[in-house]
Amino acid sequence: MKNQAKKEENAQESSSENSVNKNQPHPVTLDGETIFEYRVQLEEIQNKQRAEEASQRVKDIADDRSISLEDLFISDLKSLKTQGLRLINADNKMVIAITQADADLEDKSLDELAEDYLNRLKISISKYRDERKLQNLILRGLGILLSTIIVIFTFRFVNWLFPWLGRQITREQGVIFRDLNIQNWNILTVKQEKRIALFLLKIIRWFITLTFLYFYIPFLLSLFPQTERLANSIFSSFFGALGIVWYEFIGYVPNLFLIIVTLVLTHYLIRLCDPFFKAIEDERITISGFYPDWAQPTYKLTVILIAGLAAAIIFPYLPGFNSPAFQGISILAGALVTFGGASTIANLIAGFVVIYTRAFQLGDRIKVSEYRGVVIEKTILSTRICNGNNEIITIPNSILIASSIINYSATIRDLKEPLVIDTTITLGYDVPWRLVYETLINSALETTDIVDDPEPYVWQTSLDDFYISYELRVYTNKTKSVAIGNIYTELHQHIQDKCAEAGIEIMSPHYAAVRDGHQNTIPENYLPKDYQTPGFRLHPLESLFKKNMDKDNQ
Repeated sequence: MKNQAKKEENAQESSSENSVNKNQPHPVTLDGETIFEYRVQLEEIQNKQRAEEASQRVKDIADDRSISLEDLFISDLKSLKTQGLRLINADNKMVIAITQADADLEDKSLDELAEDYLNRLKISISKYRDERKLQNLILRGLGILLSTIIVIFTFRFVNWLFPWLGRQITREQGVIFRDLNIQNWNILTVKQEKRIALFLLKIIRWFITLTFLYFYIPFLLSLFPQTERLANSIFSSFFGALGIVWYEFIGYVPNLFLIIVTLVLTHYLIRLCDPFFKAIEDERITISGFYPDWAQPTYKLTVILIAGLAAAIIFPYLPGFNSPAFQGISILAGALVTFGGASTIANLIAGFVVIYTRAFQLGDRIKVSEYRGVVIEKTILSTRICNGNNEIITIPNSILIASSIINYSATIRDLKEPLVIDTTITLGYDVPWRLVYETLINSALETTDIVDDPEPYVWQTSLDDFYISYELRVYTNKTKSVAIGNIYTELHQHIQDKCAEAGIEIMSPHYAAVRDGHQNTIPENYLPKDYQTPGFRLHPLESLFKKNMDKDNQ
């Protein structure tokens, strides 16, 4: 409209330089009826062109019932008046342009001619609209009925079609789909392809439903003058936003292409790493100094590094990467990691340290500080053990690397040597140590789960005031807490039995007794059947003095 007004203005300037010529008149019409005629041919615009363009604009205004007759007005801009030009506008759009040449030809002032044309325009538009009221009602009713029938039919068809397609895909999945393989590498199974197809069907179904609803509701609104502007606003907003998105998308295509290529390469690079590390874990591939139990942690580290590298490449090409909002989120995330995740990061690093030091493996029996049990779970952040009471203890990995770890299973697994367990017994000096060795070793050999190669052996660990400490050391291939407890119980039972059979009194704890006439510590079932507890025997003092005198004389 602005371009047209500019043309009229330029043409008016040309007309002031005697470039106005009388020519055959061309009417401005509405529905075949003449409103007024253009009889001035301007240098840049022919009469016919002026009349046709004005007629089209008048018809557009007449058809747009959201624009009332009161919305038609003569523009009172001073710039137009000084240039000898008047514009009849409607809803901020130019409808008719009137020049000074037109007024001179009609022998009227410019303002009088503009007012005359405005009145004629209102009369013609009013008549045009009145003649079409009944017709519009009929057309609106038919439009509502037809659009509603189409929408209902479409919804019923969609609600029948897509469930039917879903049932067909489920029933014939073995025929429709095939496993997607690259050599021995299975990328997608039949079930995965079926789930993808059903998901796409659901997306298409919702897209069709929402699309019809979006166009159906504004269409109904556009049929009524009171809501026609709302409908136009909905359509213009949608298509305006769609246009913006489209142009932004076209401008973003190179960046999007780079991001897609990076994601695809990252995906397949990670997929290629998976079978490689699984082969190492299964010992189908061996690398000197690289243990099979390192395979999965190293795979996870590799995935993190690859994903981090891909993120570093992609982030600068994301929409709004340099925006303040994006930078604020990055700063917030960094602050949360720095101040809130210090312990988590410490446990994370400690987890990798524990893994690569190979301090223990799943199923090992270990001791950490005062905790002892079997390792049942080993993660990057913590380790879980089960003790002899079936209690689950979770130990953060940061505690593990700060403590000494005793592994009772490592010698059996790594060195192929049995585990040594020991027990201590204290016996008096009156018991021959050779008899003690024999008795303890025999007790060990009769105990279940104690191996005889290497043989059990005995150490004398201390010579105390009242007794000698003997340490019995035996070998076993059992490492579980329950098994160790059973071995200790049975071993102690055999030690008591064997000592009693050999007539050895176990002096633990200390015994203080007047031995002459007291029952000894050997159980009754190991004593002779005619055994009787002796009474106290007292020696006269003269006998003691006599013995001492005899010794002196000798």
